[in-house]
Formats: sequence, C-alpha cells, structure tokens
Amino acid sequence: MRVLLTNDDGIHSVALQRLARALIEKKWEVYVSAPAMEQSGVGRACGLTRGISIVPFEELECTAWAVNGTPLDCVNLALSHWLEKQRPDIVISGINWGVNISVPMIFSSGTIGGAIEGAAFGIPSIAVSQCLPDQDKQYIQKKIDFLAHEGLMKSIDEAIKKTVQYAEYIAKTSDNVVHNINFPYPTTSETSEEITMLSNIMHGKNADYPVYCALYEKRGDQYYFAIEQDVSIPPPPGSDIYALLQGKISHSIIDLRRLCF
Repeated sequence: MRVLLTNDDGIHSVALQRLARALIEKKWEVYVSAPAMEQSGVGRACGLTRGISIVPFEELECTAWAVNGTPLDCVNLALSHWLEKQRPDIVISGINWGVNISVPMIFSSGTIGGAIEGAAFGIPSIAVSQCLPDQDKQYIQKKIDFLAHEGLMKSIDEAIKKTVQYAEYIAKTSDNVVHNINFPYPTTSETSEEITMLSNIMHGKNADYPVYCALYEKRGDQYYFAIEQDVSIPPPPGSDIYALLQGKISHSIIDLRRLCF
C-alpha cells in the first residue's frame, strides 16, 4: 500500500518519524512531505504569494521532503507534482502532539488542514492526534521534551499501532472523507473506540455550551494563545470531548461531500 505522510509539528517530529518507520517495517511504500518548521495552528493556509522551497530529507528510509510551507502546501505539492503518477492509497496527517477536537479547533488545525487537502484530491485521509498528559498547554507552550516522558512515548507507540490498523481499513473506504482520530492519554492495547461528533464549543466567558475555551490571555501589553476549559458543564455523550474524558479513542468523520452539491 502507498501512503503519504504529513503533519504540522514539522518533519523532525518524533511522532511523525516513528509512524513512518512503523509503516516502512510493514513494507508499505511510504512518502513523507512535511513542513521544515513547525506549522501548528495554520489551518488550511497556503503559500499564496511566496515561493516554496523543498529539500530532500535523508533521515528516514523512504522518500521524504522538508517543505518550507504549510501542511496544505506539503500535501498539494506531493499529490500534484511528485506523486502525480504514484497516487497514494491514503494520506495520514500526524501524529499530532495534543488533541484536535471541536468545531473551532479543527478549522485552525494544520493537522486537519493537511488531511482535508488529501481528501480534496479524492484520497481517503486521516488526521491523527495524541492527548498529552496533565494540561496540554504546558507541554505545547513550554516545548517539554516528549522523549523524556516514558508514559507518553508508550502511549504514542500504541497510537501508532492503532493508526496502522485504521489506515488499512480506511484506505478501502470512500474518498473525500477525513477521519479525525484523537487518542486519549494514556492509550493502551485495551483502549476502545467511540464514533463521535465534533463538539460545538463556544468561545467567551459567557458561553454556556458545553465548555468555556479561551483562546488568548493577556500578559502585560500582549496577548498569548492559551487553552483553558471549564468542564463543570459536561460535554454531551457522543461528542469527541466526552469520549476522550471517558478514556476512549474519539473517531469523528468530516465528510467533504456534504459541503457541496
């Protein structure tokens, strides 16, 4: 099977590289097209007015490119230029450090943006994310060394095994669909899955359904990205947040065919 990998954490991400090596070990035909630098939070941004440079990446035992662009750029260039005659069976974006859940978050996620670009080319696509221990914002903002956290690395290795299984199944299903998969922390071999809907988080202190999620906080004269959730109002059963709070894998389907005629 032929697979194209991308992400928004950058081509040096341990999670991306471990997933690539797991697929290579299965004798899959693996291609990696990922940002040269971290592109978290860029959504479906693209290099509209600037040239994009590409450098071969030699640290993986497969064809890989480090792209000076966004996840959308990475997938678009790979599918429209380098793999035009070698169409992948599936596009996988991730594994992302931190969750990608709820309607507002998925539209700002570079991980989701890369997967949507694959689906826009008519290729079944997966966006994969791993919950982080403690508070996500501490790990994301302080850039703690993920490799030093033994529990997290065990969780990501289990997530990789399950991602391979998802890919084998999803590659045989319909196109124009993004499977948004979020793994809880910790993920083990016994962790079960729930098919979920995206949570309809509202922003602002007066929001009453289902949680309060502030996106920026003021420090001095500047504003900084932050994630703070008040779960005193429980998310509804069947939502992605609810599944993760129950320690289950959240599997939401974003069907692009429902957005058009």
